[in-house]
Amino acid sequence: MKKTAILLFICSLFSLHGVICAEGNEEKTVSAGSLLNLSGYVQTMYSSLEDGIDGFRIRRARLKLKGEIFKNLHYNLQIDAVKSPCLLDATVEFPFSSLTNLVFGQFKVPFSLENLTSNSGLDTINRSQTVEKLCPGRDIRSSGRDIGLAVNGQFKNLEYTLGIFNGSGINQQDNNENKDISARVVFSPFESLSLGISHYNGKYSPEDGAEPAVKTRTGLETSAVTGRFSLKSEIIFARDAEVNKTGWYLQGGFFPAEPVQTVIRYDSLDGDRDTGGDRISVLTFGLNYFFSKKTKLQLNYEWHGEEENKISNNILLAQFQIGF
Repeated sequence: MKKTAILLFICSLFSLHGVICAEGNEEKTVSAGSLLNLSGYVQTMYSSLEDGIDGFRIRRARLKLKGEIFKNLHYNLQIDAVKSPCLLDATVEFPFSSLTNLVFGQFKVPFSLENLTSNSGLDTINRSQTVEKLCPGRDIRSSGRDIGLAVNGQFKNLEYTLGIFNGSGINQQDNNENKDISARVVFSPFESLSLGISHYNGKYSPEDGAEPAVKTRTGLETSAVTGRFSLKSEIIFARDAEVNKTGWYLQGGFFPAEPVQTVIRYDSLDGDRDTGGDRISVLTFGLNYFFSKKTKLQLNYEWHGEEENKISNNILLAQFQIGF
């Protein structure tokens, strides 16, 4: 029954191929001059769990508005109709030059390559557990976002971002007197290669009035994309109060023939380096079929392994994304 449902789901999506391709291979942004640029995407997913309830769900339904009010005054809004609260991004930007761009509002914390990659642009259906569990803003289930102020810019082959944040998460007021600092620097010696380092330093209170605990993160990242091949890797060192954590992943992608991409990723997370037996690994095999740049069908199989307390939690995922 599970296999039949998955096959029907896949076949129905491929039946849209002719219609989508007839409209062109590139999605167009709806625009009203420089004041309003509209884009978005919808993701429908079917999951088949080894030990759980299978089914369909609308995973994301996002709409993004951005534009230029004046020469040096831009805005950006993004909502997700599936989430509650639905507001994801709300920023005002002052792009003074290529060296200095000031951003104020709610947006992604400048940390990690995968965190800053849009959900619509991921090679796999799910992000790595390393990023989901250790990246600032994602470790508190805030979609990698926070409220604050940041400055970013680019000089030749070097990009930088420095920000200060509440540290309380998305759509939340600060619940302690501390402000968190995050910085990310990316160096690209070649067009196909980038090397980055991120650091986050702050304190987090799980609830109002609670004593804030030390929270630090340091991440290293590498991305090499050339021709039909891609290789991406990250490692994050984390500390929450007295607990030290580490996670890393290595991901490879290959286009054997357009428009098909194959992906494999190994992801390892150690939730407490001072204790043994708690390491969790996830091996993901993926297949992507691109109808156009932002419209694609993704199939993933995730094999989950635990050092102890073995659990039957492997999962088969199918996701269809349509974007504009």
